[in-house]
Amino acid sequence: MRRLFLIRHAKAEPSVGRDDYERALTDRGRGDARRVADVLAARDMLPEVLIHSGALRTKQTAEIFAAEWPRRAELAEELGLYDATQDMLLARARGLAEAHANAALVGHNPGIGELAVTLAGTGAVPDLRRMAAKFPTSAVAVLDFPIESWDDVGGNGALLALFVTPAELEAGGA
Repeated sequence: MRRLFLIRHAKAEPSVGRDDYERALTDRGRGDARRVADVLAARDMLPEVLIHSGALRTKQTAEIFAAEWPRRAELAEELGLYDATQDMLLARARGLAEAHANAALVGHNPGIGELAVTLAGTGAVPDLRRMAAKFPTSAVAVLDFPIESWDDVGGNGALLALFVTPAELEAGGA
């Protein structure tokens, strides 16, 4: 089995008057990232590696997630994840290192959200619907594939094991 975590960066500063690539997380974004990371830790759903785009907000999100977890997760920057399309992200997922059975891509919408919807074939119907309707900042989709190799990741091939958002946590869910 392979487990793919698709993580949208946490809430960042507005882009007005600054380089989009250098937008940092807001206080709310940092708090949201910590809460979502804690849910993953509590469920023992942790990737071995967090691959983030080169944008500051994805790097900061990945660093917060990794710092909250009891087990060390490798951090890796991949410039090509910035503004990546669903197809580009799918190609990246298929190229993940076989040594990692559990890996995360930390990126941006619309690509991350679209890929999650495309890959999830089964799972709790309310979660599938929520994910298809909106993939907000700090959201995480945990997708389980009954495959031996990342090369075999494909559309509708995964079980949505978990979809968690900050708003759900504020409402007392997860």
